[in-house]
Amino acid sequence: MRKIWTRSFWYGIGRYYVDFCTRASFSSVKVEGREKIPADGAVMFAPNHRCALMDALLVLLISHRPIGFGARMDIFSKPKIAAALRWLRILPIARERDGLREVIRNYETFDEITECFAHGMPFCLFSEGRHRAEAGMLPVHKGIFRVARIASEKLGCPVHIVPVGLDYEYFFRQGGRAVVRIGEPFEINEFMDRHRSDSDARMWKSLCDELQGRLLSLIDRMPERRHDLLALRIPAALLSLPVFAVCAACALPIWLPSCLLLRKMKDKAWTHTVYYAFRLLLPLFIPFQWLSSQLLNFYYRLIKDLR
Repeated sequence: MRKIWTRSFWYGIGRYYVDFCTRASFSSVKVEGREKIPADGAVMFAPNHRCALMDALLVLLISHRPIGFGARMDIFSKPKIAAALRWLRILPIARERDGLREVIRNYETFDEITECFAHGMPFCLFSEGRHRAEAGMLPVHKGIFRVARIASEKLGCPVHIVPVGLDYEYFFRQGGRAVVRIGEPFEINEFMDRHRSDSDARMWKSLCDELQGRLLSLIDRMPERRHDLLALRIPAALLSLPVFAVCAACALPIWLPSCLLLRKMKDKAWTHTVYYAFRLLLPLFIPFQWLSSQLLNFYYRLIKDLR
């Protein structure tokens, strides 16, 4: 199989379009703290997990360089899908629920992650293991630290855990603002050396607590919108209604199938991802859909303030 760290011309071209569609999914996207990413050693991004695939797409905005990702093993069951995921630089990670035989295969993935680090490619594992679209976080799993430790021992170089906080203005509405905040990294071996006297269980817990604390300091910090200037916002809303109607009609191929699909899905954390998928497939309608979603959120906030 082709290694995910190898260069791909078409992947590089596609990244520009993917990143464009990601930015077009929100009213604004900010990436804060790029200067904190270590210049030496290997880099393991450890984001919180809130909005399904959209989280990974926001992490890609950190750098124009390729970034590898881990995903649950069951989505790799079909060979063609598995090949497509590898082309997208995504590797399978088995969970305990998948059974011991599959978990043992994780060591093959760990070896490939180590190769990514050896070739200068950062890797990303979501620290919680699954997503939850609400404030706060689920408990951090220790798997990310085991991968970092194995890679550090094999490469003989530092592996830096870089917390990445993903913040969304809206979880269950399209548009809104998104912020990617990069926190202070810590090196896995330095941390473990400081806790050498602890038992293994206590050391892993300390690592999980450390990462979770750093992530919690990066999320749920979306500033509130201003709630004044109602005298100007009300006539602006009325005047913009014809524009909204035209844009909404032109964006019908994006928002109508998205709405119909989301009605059948129980997990609404996929809201941003579903809209993103139809933008990716129908780029001609992106400007109309983007403007109509901005106006819709403008009306939403105005009605909320009037109440």
